[in-house]
Amino acid sequence: MRRLAGLAALLLAGTATAADVKPPAAQIGTWSTALYAPRVLPARSLPPEAACIDAILAAEREAGVTDHMLLAMGFTEAGRMTADRLFTVWPWTVNTEGASHYFPTREEAIAFVRAAQARGTRSIDVGCLQVNLKWHPDAFPDLETAFDPRANARYAARFLGDLHRAQGTLDAAIARYHSAQSERGTAYRERVGGNRRWVAGAMDYLKTLAAGPQTAGPQAAPGALPAWGKAELSRLSFLSSLYANAVVKPLLPAAE
Repeated sequence: MRRLAGLAALLLAGTATAADVKPPAAQIGTWSTALYAPRVLPARSLPPEAACIDAILAAEREAGVTDHMLLAMGFTEAGRMTADRLFTVWPWTVNTEGASHYFPTREEAIAFVRAAQARGTRSIDVGCLQVNLKWHPDAFPDLETAFDPRANARYAARFLGDLHRAQGTLDAAIARYHSAQSERGTAYRERVGGNRRWVAGAMDYLKTLAAGPQTAGPQAAPGALPAWGKAELSRLSFLSSLYANAVVKPLLPAAE
């Protein structure tokens, strides 16, 4: 992993990354009391590959999370490898009946959820942190907001913080985030732990991804999301493959 980090540092020279923010003084382990009075940052226009990573890092900064556990949960909940071979957390992810569905646009994800609801399905997980619409009916005013990466990540951080207070430990809170059933919660917590180890080694890649395109990409229509330049995308894909083939690998959800 040291060799990977050294090579990554050379590849990333001159590339903008998300700013490191020092955790606030009022800290409970790695989860800060700042969670309950977050400093809300404005959303940025980013391609979907970057949107969840940026949103989760922002939610962690607002909450004072210093160990990137929420980001590890994002990979456990909605992680995928894109067609460009980028490991990321996908914002247009929906889970129904135990299978994750990845959609190319928010509109298609929303249409899928509405169709599932019309069929009578109520337990549906949506977005970067897979917030369940049945058990969190008041989390978002509408589906458009539920799939907004910043809103989804911020709600998940607040809910996990509430669980932390109620359960007494972060490990118990992570398990309970997934399920009240002890066996399922424990298995989930172990997967999050595995992804936490992968995230810890891949933070240079993930921060570069979260920063979004830094060079001009292909010409897009007015109002379209920014696109990666060819060289920039190639560099990100190479970095992603380096970390994908490291000793510790990301653990992604089952998909259809």
